Amino acid sequence: MVTLKDIAEEAGVSVMTVSRVINNVSSKVSDETRARILDIISARGYVPNSFARSLSSRSSRLIAVVVAAGENVFRSPYNSNMIGYITHFVQERGYSVMLYTGVSDFKDITRQLRSWNVDGAIFLGIFDSDLNRIRQDNKIPLVFTDSYSTARQLTNVGIADYHGGEIGARHLIEKGHRDLIFVGSSIESPVLRERMRGFADVCAKAGATLAPERTLPDDPTKEQIIKALSWGNKPATAVFSTSDFVALNIISILSDQGLRVPQDISVMGFDNIEMGAISIPKLTTITQDIRKKAQYSVNLLFEHISNPDTPAQNVILDVHLVERDSVAAANSI
Repeated sequence: MVTLKDIAEEAGVSVMTVSRVINNVSSKVSDETRARILDIISARGYVPNSFARSLSSRSSRLIAVVVAAGENVFRSPYNSNMIGYITHFVQERGYSVMLYTGVSDFKDITRQLRSWNVDGAIFLGIFDSDLNRIRQDNKIPLVFTDSYSTARQLTNVGIADYHGGEIGARHLIEKGHRDLIFVGSSIESPVLRERMRGFADVCAKAGATLAPERTLPDDPTKEQIIKALSWGNKPATAVFSTSDFVALNIISILSDQGLRVPQDISVMGFDNIEMGAISIPKLTTITQDIRKKAQYSVNLLFEHISNPDTPAQNVILDVHLVERDSVAAANSI
């Protein structure tokens, strides 16, 4: 294996000079010497030892992406998109991503961040209950996403979840729907609680029925959906899901029951994942700009890496309706 010393001997310079060129700290190295060293590096196929460089520079050039507990985080298209975009924007800055998933204990987070000597971390998922302990134990720049913590000096990037719920309810009510199923009830998730609160507030003002029997968890079973459909004296005419992925699964379940969307029942989602634009029918949804969310998260993290005194920020991105084919007027059903 080619070493730094081998490169230095062939170039007729010191190891320190080669190190300066590799680390792009070559103001004291002539252009001719720098070019000669780079040519030798290329010809010999020398690959710098990133771990050794991180020890000497006290910077690993690693950014951790920490994802909340879950058996398979990539099952969620939202997670896949966020991780993909974050990785892209981090790599644009010459850094690499360390992905840590299935987190259930804040102590594990600290252990991993320290063992990898990361320069900063972005958190996806629900960490509010452990947020203060995570911040106390890790004195590196941290950016959280979708946090509803009231902790001070917290840098967070989220979306207008309550407004998203409002938009969903208004759209269905404007289409004449009054007997609704809401999918996404959650005690643990403040994100889903806010979406449900916005949806329920609009329903209450409009006199639309949102019965507890038709308020389902964020990933309902086939049996729960069928039971909600048949509950009460009036059939449900529309389903609002706080996740496009779940909405598409609901459409499949409805189809198995002989129900057509939107001819027999309307279905609406949230997130605007790519699958919704090519499904049959194409999914009406509330869109959040996942790319923009990832970019804000990365930009804020690097602002704090460059200047630790940068003030904390809470960025809330807006959402809006994307009207497609899965919602029809109630009087046409």
